[in-house]
Amino acid sequence: MNFNLVYKSWIPVVSLRFQLEEISLLEIFESWNTIKEIQGDNPPTSLALYHFLLAILHRAYQGPKDIDHWEQIEQDDGKKASAYLKSHTDCFDLQHPERPFMQDATIAQDAAAEIYQAHVLHGNNTSTVFCHDHQWSGASISIPEAARLVLRLHWFDVGGRKTGSSISAGVIPTMDAANVLVQGKTLKETLLLNLMQYNPQKEIPSVINGDDLPAWEREPSAAVERIPNGYIDYLTYQWRRVRLFFEGDRAVNVAFHNGDRIPKGVEASQWECGVAYRQTKQGLFKVRLNLSRSLWRDSAAFLQSSDLGKRPRIIGWIADLQEEELAEERLSFQVLGLSVDNAKPLGWSRENFSAPMLYLKEKRLWEALVIAIRTAEEHQNVFRSFKGSPYYALAEILKYGDAGALANALDGESRYWVTLDQAFPELLFALPDDCETMADGVTRYGNRQLPIWTKTVQSAATNAFTESIASIRNYEARAAALRALSYHLAKLRGDIKPKSKKKPSSKTKKAAMAS
Repeated sequence: MNFNLVYKSWIPVVSLRFQLEEISLLEIFESWNTIKEIQGDNPPTSLALYHFLLAILHRAYQGPKDIDHWEQIEQDDGKKASAYLKSHTDCFDLQHPERPFMQDATIAQDAAAEIYQAHVLHGNNTSTVFCHDHQWSGASISIPEAARLVLRLHWFDVGGRKTGSSISAGVIPTMDAANVLVQGKTLKETLLLNLMQYNPQKEIPSVINGDDLPAWEREPSAAVERIPNGYIDYLTYQWRRVRLFFEGDRAVNVAFHNGDRIPKGVEASQWECGVAYRQTKQGLFKVRLNLSRSLWRDSAAFLQSSDLGKRPRIIGWIADLQEEELAEERLSFQVLGLSVDNAKPLGWSRENFSAPMLYLKEKRLWEALVIAIRTAEEHQNVFRSFKGSPYYALAEILKYGDAGALANALDGESRYWVTLDQAFPELLFALPDDCETMADGVTRYGNRQLPIWTKTVQSAATNAFTESIASIRNYEARAAALRALSYHLAKLRGDIKPKSKKKPSSKTKKAAMAS
């Protein structure tokens, strides 16, 4: 038996006519101009497939070394990628008796579990999470599904103990991260826009230590602690050891153990190009995926690098391409990933974002955006339950002991963010046109739009809070809460200056000195 991924249909794609079909690896590079996008079984699987295809392109073209080389790759239209696949056909056989694709042939079936346990994203607990398949609904999956599962397990799998193993599996860097995928109009555009500059001689995007080969060209080995040889090695790093077992044309069992791991103290950020990082006193930390937080609230982290953090390196490369008019004036990307709590998957996400490319080039425009987002974040404090806050004033008169519980129950904050979710895109695209060159020759942004945005934010806060307490029949409590709201909004506008701390009196100073 064999199932060669080069020629068999297994990658789910959406055509430009919005038809869903499965095609082979070879067909991907022969028809990528007529394909809109890849659509995996879930967002993590889609992103794993994109990573896999990018690794093939980097390996086949050994680049792009620079912008000129990127243009050559674009003009080649996938021919060298197709030639690479044909010359390495044996590497892509999912059921190869000795070297099954991205699997460890030494793992025995008695160390495997029923395949649904991996297919539905289990952790080390016994419950299924957002599961559509259960043990009693069939304990097998199709071979194309199994091929996609192998890739997903390598790059999007929770920690915890795995099948037949007493050792806890390590954390994969792409987990719980807001992974950026730049979008084009076709699959070809999307893949080329995400094809990061790759120039080993200049150590871009990372240092090369030995032969930078994809996993399917490396000699099989036991799981070890090791530093990736380079960017291609990182893209295909085997974070798990996986083995599929089949009955006829169905995969029935899977073993997935702890795999290779990067040594402690070595940061994956030196290879990772699709994740934004925040700078803290403790170091760089990835921008995490947050299922309850709209993407625009973190948008500044994706568009510019500063002392506060570093944008995804692929975004910087896109800015270079756009300078040469090789990318559109509007940046569009998806943020995909899987949110986890230790070894428990919480949910996957895919969210679209679009912004003018000018944000990537003009630091002062980006700074105006940061001010706008900070304004929105500051105003969420009116929905908290600290002493003197609107909800605290409400709880005090109602004799409601727990102001925090009351605030959570009335939940004005959700209404607030829903309103701003709808208003923010208008600001995002209006800010670049709101520019003025000052006497010192510096261009400033937001002189008109930022005050308008502040009014929008204050109105959203007022309406959301007022609606949240509409059911309260104690008019004294409502009036006290609204007075507190007005006070805090005035402080945020700057109409009321915060009280300065009183200077200690001379008597206090003398007493302190005497003690």
